[in-house]
Amino acid sequence: MTMTESSFMGRSRKGFTLIALLVFIATAAYAQRPETIEAAVKGDVKSQIKLGYGFRDGSYGKKDNQKAFEWFSKAAATTNPEALDNLGWLVENGMGTTANGAKARELYRKAADQKHVLAINNLARCYRDGVGGAVDTKEALKWSVLAFETNPGPETANPLAMALLNEPSLTPYRALIDRLATVMNHKVLKNVARIYHEGSGGTEKNPQRVRELFAAARAHGMPAELLDADQLDDLAKRPRVTGQFAYQPTHHLDQGYNMCAPTSAAMGLEFYLGKPVDPYAIKKNSDGQSQPGTGTAWDCMMHGIKAVSGHDWEFRSWPNNDTGFDAGLPVLLAELDAGRIALIDLGEHTVVLSGYDAEKQVVYINNPAYGWPGIHTVSYADLRKKWHSPWHVTTTKGVEARPVLLTADSAKKSAR
Repeated sequence: MTMTESSFMGRSRKGFTLIALLVFIATAAYAQRPETIEAAVKGDVKSQIKLGYGFRDGSYGKKDNQKAFEWFSKAAATTNPEALDNLGWLVENGMGTTANGAKARELYRKAADQKHVLAINNLARCYRDGVGGAVDTKEALKWSVLAFETNPGPETANPLAMALLNEPSLTPYRALIDRLATVMNHKVLKNVARIYHEGSGGTEKNPQRVRELFAAARAHGMPAELLDADQLDDLAKRPRVTGQFAYQPTHHLDQGYNMCAPTSAAMGLEFYLGKPVDPYAIKKNSDGQSQPGTGTAWDCMMHGIKAVSGHDWEFRSWPNNDTGFDAGLPVLLAELDAGRIALIDLGEHTVVLSGYDAEKQVVYINNPAYGWPGIHTVSYADLRKKWHSPWHVTTTKGVEARPVLLTADSAKKSAR
């Protein structure tokens, strides 16, 4: 018997079992309650799921996606639907494991078959966005309807409203649309308004109904800075006046997880190309940072932009101080005066700069983190505070600056 074995056996005789040793190590490193660790090691599924959340979210100390993956995997082995759904999320986004959309879709499906609502939503999204397989709008709608029927509420109503936007004929869903309009949540109400605004699925356009739905959205939490459909229509009708006003209407896309930069780039390219651009194609071709679920530095993303469009965008930045703002803002406004758009970072979140109004001292932002129509104002004073990022290109990580991606090459090649 070796010294190590002898020591361990001696300590075991004092009641220090292998499970207790694992508990000691885990609690020392992560300050977690020992009874949760012990129960998880013994196979308690609820404790395993609790540890998965803790390591994924960092509530037990430093985030550790690999440990989150391990604990969710143990729990998912019992076919627990909550564990399967969370494991699917990690697998889809490459958190603690290699990203695998097809495997994620399979895990979501196993949980969805048990009517786990979050998994049903995730499965519907996979079909809608083509995660792990081909886009299938009919399957997306089928699962979105099931989620809403299983648990009607904002978390299921909004994905359903988005799925209905892709349906070629909404005639069979009129009663369902009316039910969605009774869900008093501003995101849901805006997407129902979109159906009537765009005439989706053969629906007759109804400006009055759109106004009613936006009024309800305002009354139920819609941020004051977000513009409604009437305001956007008015902006689009106003002529550009150099030095005073410019607005370029850009189609709105909702971003996926950690997808603000590729989604903003896709909105910008669609403005020039006149056709939809897949943000995930940009991400896939973002040299060095193509893995889903990860942030995207602009120098990497510029490879993706070039790959999907042939366009070269220009990166510029100024110091994150008043001098930098005073030097950079005229460049941004000149781009807008020329009928172009630009991408800027608002505190590590990439958005499309679509216009400005000098009299009101505001810029117009198309924000992929906001639901349709996604356009909101930012005052010049707030822009001075918010326009910055410590991580816009890989060589500047940790260095605050005021970055911008200029799109003159797209304007030239598209001759828009």
